[in-house]
Amino acid sequence: MSSVAVGRLPPGVSAVPQVPPLLTFSVMLGAMTFNMALCFVNTRIGGVGNGAIIGCEIVIIGMVLLLSYTVIDYPRFITVSSVLLYLIVLAAVRTVFHGEGIQIKPARDLLIPIAFFFFGMRSPDIRRADALVGTAAAVVVLVGVLEYAFPDRFTELFNIARFYIDRGAMSVGQSSQSSNLFISGVRPDALGGRNLLPFLGDHRVSSVFLEPISAGNFGIVIFMWALVRSRATHRIFWGTFAAAATMIVLSDSRFGAMFCIAATAIAFLPVSLGAAVAAGLPAVALAALIFLPEHLEKLHVIGNGFVSRLILSGRFIAALDLQNWFGVMTPDFQPFDSGYAYSFISFGIVGAAALWVMLWLIRGRGGWQFASYRNLVGAYYAVLLCVSNSPYTIKTASLLWFLLGVLSAARDPAVGVSRGSPYQRRALGTASVLQPLPSSGSASRRQSVRAQARRR
Repeated sequence: MSSVAVGRLPPGVSAVPQVPPLLTFSVMLGAMTFNMALCFVNTRIGGVGNGAIIGCEIVIIGMVLLLSYTVIDYPRFITVSSVLLYLIVLAAVRTVFHGEGIQIKPARDLLIPIAFFFFGMRSPDIRRADALVGTAAAVVVLVGVLEYAFPDRFTELFNIARFYIDRGAMSVGQSSQSSNLFISGVRPDALGGRNLLPFLGDHRVSSVFLEPISAGNFGIVIFMWALVRSRATHRIFWGTFAAAATMIVLSDSRFGAMFCIAATAIAFLPVSLGAAVAAGLPAVALAALIFLPEHLEKLHVIGNGFVSRLILSGRFIAALDLQNWFGVMTPDFQPFDSGYAYSFISFGIVGAAALWVMLWLIRGRGGWQFASYRNLVGAYYAVLLCVSNSPYTIKTASLLWFLLGVLSAARDPAVGVSRGSPYQRRALGTASVLQPLPSSGSASRRQSVRAQARRR
């Protein structure tokens, strides 16, 4: 729901040296797996709390911004600074007028997409991004299968419940039902049981993310990438699709399964129509959350399903007062499972709307691929925020925004696609317009060659 790179890419972007592949892979895989490493330390040694998590995120985000500074031109710098200044003003109002403590999480939630989007621009190589997605998928699936096959041995090394209890994110009473896994790591029959392939049992795999919802969201992210790349190259990315399906099923992500169907439908729409659908989804979602819960409660028994989460999310939104909507005061409740309520509390409805508009103002060299993937990213945020604030976590947002940044800077318009389609022709035309103009040195060399030819 946030983005900051607005306007056309400057001609000099293509001349910026790319980040070395090994460094790119190390940073991206580190952003996805550092929580698992800290969980191992907490299990075997102890002493890992929220301070360690915050410190690692600061180091990672700071490193990514330092590596990306060459693509942060003046307009982008002003845009990012304005967004951060706006959040500082909101925090100051909450502190001065309501006596609240200073909250840095909203700024962190926005810096993650900003930093990794720019980092993707520093690595404008789509085929390298394919390799990164394949490597990340292999690591996540391997760890997930090991967790599923050997849960007791896995939790001896990675006691997820204790890790979250020590951080204050779980209570001791919640851990007994999850067998040293995250609180939602086991879904017994009393809570509805497993929905996807019930014969797999109650265990919901978390893999390197330590929580099932992020594992399912990772499956969505790589599914969207495989979908766009398969259409662009006319070559089905079977391995990536298989990895996405594996993680969605093992994590029992009902949302992931449903959204992948919706994403496929959006991807096959003309790009402009897909953008209109995705851009309008928040309005539809908010209308549903505000008006439907009262009617759904009469027809639906509250449980742990998607409809139940919609009802709960709608209740939280209904409980917000005017100050909460504008982000100048934090309510006295935690908006669990309501990403929209969390977003309005953190950024204010004005800020959230402005950030949403910014997403659709991004211009990229990736032609059809960039526009199609951006549509899916917008739909992903618009729908998932109905029932969760998980899109903001660095564990999955880092890869999502990195891939969008790659497509925004890479000149690889519609590789392998037919030029007969109207929207493909428009994408190719747009990409050619965004090509950097030849430098004066190149023009001089061409004039010199022509002069020598005339003399001959």
